[in-house]
Amino acid sequence: MSLLDVHLLTWNGARYLPHLFQSLRAQTHRDWALHIRDNASTDDTVRILEREAAQFPVSVTYTRNAENCGFAVGHNQLIAQAAASFVLLLNQDTVLAPEYFTQLLEVLQAEPQAAAVQGVLLRWQCAADGSAGERTTTIDTLGLRVLRNRRVVEWHTGVAWPIPELALRDRAEVFGVSGALPMYRRAALADVAWQDEVFDAQFVSYKEDVDLAFRLRMAGWSAYLASRARAWHDRTAAGPRTGGDWAALQNRAGRSSAVRRYSFRNHLAVLIKNEYRVNAHRDWWAIGWYEWKKFAYLLCREPLIILGGLHDLWRMRHRLREQRAAIMRGARSTPAQMREWFSRF
Repeated sequence: MSLLDVHLLTWNGARYLPHLFQSLRAQTHRDWALHIRDNASTDDTVRILEREAAQFPVSVTYTRNAENCGFAVGHNQLIAQAAASFVLLLNQDTVLAPEYFTQLLEVLQAEPQAAAVQGVLLRWQCAADGSAGERTTTIDTLGLRVLRNRRVVEWHTGVAWPIPELALRDRAEVFGVSGALPMYRRAALADVAWQDEVFDAQFVSYKEDVDLAFRLRMAGWSAYLASRARAWHDRTAAGPRTGGDWAALQNRAGRSSAVRRYSFRNHLAVLIKNEYRVNAHRDWWAIGWYEWKKFAYLLCREPLIILGGLHDLWRMRHRLREQRAAIMRGARSTPAQMREWFSRF
């Protein structure tokens, strides 16, 4: 059995995969297995995966879904088959420095209460024709930051790396890790799974990493940034650079209608499931003002999307109530400990 299971979920990623697999072959850590699941790609992804799997230097399993079932369901399928102590989730639009696996494993092995770790993710501008493009020094994400109004943003996105106070340390604790390229302790994922779901399947493909970060924190687990690990990400739905409302609206405008609907409803679902009532009462003014401004603006600009999201939440209400009850029963972090992370950075 390998120490690490690496899970790759793909969908129409042909232009990225040669670069990703080249970086995987260069990994200095060798005790790992690769598990691939394709979400019904219609481009050359399948052909590339079959070619790469046939000549890959570590053990490979490869399966296909009959339809695109999204991030949450696809990774739940892969995690259900995991046998290793640690699990790394690969985005198809990433490339990794050779020490990435090694440096993340070092953090998880040194921190027994750590559920998750990620490296420094920088922006990659992969060319449309599939050529390598540019690997920049601009930060894509260093992890998840929670503001007092409960907006969750990518920490230091858009800022130039290195940041001296972080670069000089091997690791730094963060609220949670981004879903782009995280490594998890499998025991921690099992601890917070609900009815065998690690990621909430009803989220489909947006903010499921935020929900998991909250659940792990509520259960008393921690998360880290491995400051010496590097990877590059060609993000198609990057978060806003600042925490301001205008930046959030500008960022939202560039997304598809499906992503906007998922974003609206899933943010509220995260709060319904994971927010301590005493903390919500303490910060009611910040949460309420932000949600009211957002709702009023979006109702005028995107009424069908917003009303559709509210309809989704109504249909999800019984399941959300059951999930919240399970999360609160298993909570090991106090309201005060959770509150420490709101606008901490």
